[in-house]
Amino acid sequence: MRTKSGRIPASSRRHAAATAATVAALVLVTGCGKAGDGHPSDTAQTSAAVAAPTPSVNPSYGVQFLAEGECAAAEPGQKDIYREVPCDDPKAVAKVIDRADIGFPDPFEATACSDNADFAVNAPVSIAILEDKPVSGEGYACMRNLKAPHPGDPGGGGGPRIEVGDCVHSTAKDGSSVSEVACRTKGKKDGATHKVTKILEDAVVGGFDDPCDGEADAMFTENSLIDNDPVRNDRLLCADKL
Repeated sequence: MRTKSGRIPASSRRHAAATAATVAALVLVTGCGKAGDGHPSDTAQTSAAVAAPTPSVNPSYGVQFLAEGECAAAEPGQKDIYREVPCDDPKAVAKVIDRADIGFPDPFEATACSDNADFAVNAPVSIAILEDKPVSGEGYACMRNLKAPHPGDPGGGGGPRIEVGDCVHSTAKDGSSVSEVACRTKGKKDGATHKVTKILEDAVVGGFDDPCDGEADAMFTENSLIDNDPVRNDRLLCADKL
């Protein structure tokens, strides 16, 4: 109630103050009650439990380091060392197309990588170097460059195996092992001399038979130096001269 002068009587002001204090006390009691059936300390512990862990030197963006479908960036100053990054990271250079939990990527030819893989990464070695830890375990990631060039493509000069469409360098006679090179190196020193047109598995070299049926200029063995049988080779390459 106001007086004629427009002022609130002192008794009314005291009553209003007491009422406000009562409301504040009720709010305070309510805040300490069952807001979430937990005490403030419980809330703090829950927040700490769900907080993101401190990222390591080489954080993984999946369950497995360099899992299939993930991308990698080359580590500056470290040869053949890659760290995992999101595929939209500007530093990403290649994507994992195959992943092996055991084995080693050296030599690349001995891996189980797909034919179009451009290179392979030794996963345990990369982790060890990046996090300054001892190397442990095995496993490798088969990588495909995000941008050209693609050595794993036919004629690209790389990939885990020699395939039809690839080029090789050879100055030796038929039956000798050869090395794969990019077809674009034709005419250069140690460049491409032949292009593979057919590959025969477990072919026998020698005698009067022509495994390539007269449809090739030369025949080469891919792995005669490491084959236990000098006559029977795992793969015979039929090739035309460039």
